[in-house]
Amino acid sequence: MSRQIKFAKRYGKILGSMDIDKNYPAFHFVYVIMAFALENNTVFNLLLKDRNKMAIIHFIRMQVECCLDVYACLLLRDKDRFFKYFLDGKPINKLSIGKQNLTAGYLCTELDKRYAGVADIYKEGCKWVHPNKVVFRNSAPEFERNNLYFIGYKDKKYCEDNKQLNDIYKDMLLVNQILYELLQELILPYKKNDTVQATIGQFIKSKKRVRFKRYE
Repeated sequence: MSRQIKFAKRYGKILGSMDIDKNYPAFHFVYVIMAFALENNTVFNLLLKDRNKMAIIHFIRMQVECCLDVYACLLLRDKDRFFKYFLDGKPINKLSIGKQNLTAGYLCTELDKRYAGVADIYKEGCKWVHPNKVVFRNSAPEFERNNLYFIGYKDKKYCEDNKQLNDIYKDMLLVNQILYELLQELILPYKKNDTVQATIGQFIKSKKRVRFKRYE
């Protein structure tokens, strides 16, 4: 089985290099994207360990959406307007460059020019959101020359679960790397001279106490 996907330390270095006092809206946006992406990775790793072949694909799609949000910000000149728009909870697809709205389809097409294959990964993820023919084929094996197989991820024939899980893992790893590179590009205007290692995590509250759990 493939190794777990862990990006918290790399993201922590990015956060630690940002000047939060002078650029809080940018920091807030980057932190939200990172927290969401790391939460996706946490669930992805658990499902991968459990050898889940269906629900796990949803998290690749959501990770691509993080990339699209960051890329939309990179495309717009007025970053402060974008940060306010995003943090107000307004849909990015209502923003535009000229007459072109920043829809997921448009952003995917443009991002695919830089990172070939990311649009296909996103389109594949969309196929697995609802019960449909794609899900049925993945759960209903077929026979060919006395060999059992099923049609799985990206319409490929698989005779072994490990091969499909490995393909899924490689795409998730690739999308994480793309997101990391986009975030590095985004924070360049907001960097400070000294860099520290920031910790990213979430507060977990029970009836008796509150604790902080770090992402990996």
